Amino acid sequence: MSFKPATILQLTLLGFILVAVPLTLGLINTQLQVDHLATQMQKAVLTSAQAVESGRLIATQALNMERSALQYLVLKDMNIRNRYEEQRKSFVREIRRLLDLPLDEALSTRLQKLQEHEARLHQRLQRDNEAPDSGKEQLDENEQLSMLAAPIPFDVTALITAESRRVNEQISAVRRLLLWQAAALIPLALLIAVVFSLLVSRPLRHLGGAIRQLGAGEFNAPIQVRGPQDIRELGEQLDWLRQQLAALNEQKMQFLHHVSHELKTPLTTIREGAGLLQDGITGELTAEQQEVVQILHDNSLQLQSQVERLLDFNLALSQEHPPEQKRVELSALVEAAVDNRQLALQSRHIKAHMQLVPVSVTGDARQLRSVIDNLLSNAIKFSPAGGEIHIRMQRKNQQLQLDVIDEGAGIPKEDRPHLFEPFFQGKLPASSPVRGTGLGLSLVKRYLHLHGGTITLVDSVKGAWFRVTLPLEAAQQS
Repeated sequence: MSFKPATILQLTLLGFILVAVPLTLGLINTQLQVDHLATQMQKAVLTSAQAVESGRLIATQALNMERSALQYLVLKDMNIRNRYEEQRKSFVREIRRLLDLPLDEALSTRLQKLQEHEARLHQRLQRDNEAPDSGKEQLDENEQLSMLAAPIPFDVTALITAESRRVNEQISAVRRLLLWQAAALIPLALLIAVVFSLLVSRPLRHLGGAIRQLGAGEFNAPIQVRGPQDIRELGEQLDWLRQQLAALNEQKMQFLHHVSHELKTPLTTIREGAGLLQDGITGELTAEQQEVVQILHDNSLQLQSQVERLLDFNLALSQEHPPEQKRVELSALVEAAVDNRQLALQSRHIKAHMQLVPVSVTGDARQLRSVIDNLLSNAIKFSPAGGEIHIRMQRKNQQLQLDVIDEGAGIPKEDRPHLFEPFFQGKLPASSPVRGTGLGLSLVKRYLHLHGGTITLVDSVKGAWFRVTLPLEAAQQS
């Protein structure tokens, strides 16, 4: 049965353990290799010291024994013979010690040959002790020891040099092994760390995306977060919150729909009644009465416009694509919007400069006209008297850009995060006395979203700079 971490904490701890395991194994292997290498080096040092000492003693004792043997053969003195025997014991002991060491074939052969010569010399001394022979006091070639033992210290030195070279090669091999081990274990540990980082961060990113989804008001798509149990439980709670928000949003939309429709009928009646009064149907009105009726008529028109905008916003929220898909000349819509606002522009001595390109898009003409009207209306509303408005169109980075720039006071930083939220009205007062509903930019953003476009506020030194983008897949040159 596979182990599935129930919490982020368990997943994190498992990741730490799996990262630590190869590193720990690497450290243990390194310790073992270093210990083995230290043991080999210690053994090599002891062996070298013993071999040097034995080699020196063998050469010395061989020379001493040869001298003692010659003296005995000449003088027949038992003290000299006893001294030879003592020297022989040390000589044999050192040869055995040296033969116990790992020697090369040449040195082993020399030592064996030296033992044979010494054995012949010893036998001759025994024979001479039993039957003295005064006619021969010289040693035969196969009884001489010093000439055969003289190269032994040099052979031992060569042996130590070879052993030192072997130890150095072993050190290099261990170094290479540890380097390869590090080269393999460090990437492995990093790979495990990256895998578990992704396992931890992925559900957290899903949670962040779900929260942003709720913040953007997208309540239709269910929230499903995969991962450890605690993350899945958070996802389930967020989905429950989504359902609650979707229900509240539906209630709000229904309320707005009903209120808008309920207000539209009495407003129409008020406007028609004001029109009848203006026409004098109920009798001639005085100048003061005419002014009151005009105020009543104008405000009823303004209120009806706001109710219709509220209805449009409510309808746009329920749409997933533009109601109509027709080719619309965008530059013509901009020119028409500016012409319709000429009276407002002239009354406040505002100049509108246009730099347009002939581009048509596929979409709903009424919604695109509303986008341009809202942006131009805001630019006029917040522009100072005698100011200028710049409207520019261009193709850039596979997109069509429409910039609307005014010379007003701009958007305060604290208002920018909420600029496109429904019913939000900034603290900055408009130059126009007409107060809006706070739905204009929200409606613009929604209409552009239906057309696959966006609207952003561009940083500028002076005034407000709004940039509308539409994908060029939907934009074709006329």
